Amino acid sequence: MVTNSLVIIANLKLRANPVHGSDPAAESAFTVTLGYFLWDMVNTYRHLDIDGWGYMAHAIMSFGVYLLSYSPLLQYYGACFMMFEISTLFLNIHNSLEDFGFQEAILYYINATALVSSFFFARIVYGTILSINVWKDLANSTIPINSFAANFVRIANIVLLSLSYYWFSVIIMTAKRNALDADLIRALDEMDKHDTKTE
Repeated sequence: MVTNSLVIIANLKLRANPVHGSDPAAESAFTVTLGYFLWDMVNTYRHLDIDGWGYMAHAIMSFGVYLLSYSPLLQYYGACFMMFEISTLFLNIHNSLEDFGFQEAILYYINATALVSSFFFARIVYGTILSINVWKDLANSTIPINSFAANFVRIANIVLLSLSYYWFSVIIMTAKRNALDADLIRALDEMDKHDTKTE
């Protein structure tokens, strides 16, 4: 998805008309994206008690926005927002390392740093800049836009960006908690060693 999005972002035709521009390559990439978010909706619904409504809202809003891109609407920005998936790569590696019990491996900490960094820069920094540009371009469009489509995009943007901010705060809190847990374990080990020596 990320590779395809880079090709679409480089498309001068779409860059010149980010709101109403259309390109077959973008539509082909978004077909895969739609399939993914459709699967995500079904899978999240099946595990709603575990995943929660945040993931469901993410899947529904993302599916809706990419479906509207065929109007055509915001195909250029659709490719830009696909760059969020850079952090998903490191999240999948993170989950796999945990599944195999590699929490103490140096690769685990390197990947964790890459996850936090990519999430922050791709979703928080880049995502905020993109959102501002989308709102400005929607407002300044000289071609009329269907009010339902425009308002859905705005609502989806607010929901998805808010979720990114929330999830980033969860990542930071989890990292802090893990660091404190590691410090506590080290302190208990030191106490245990000290008690053993005094005996």
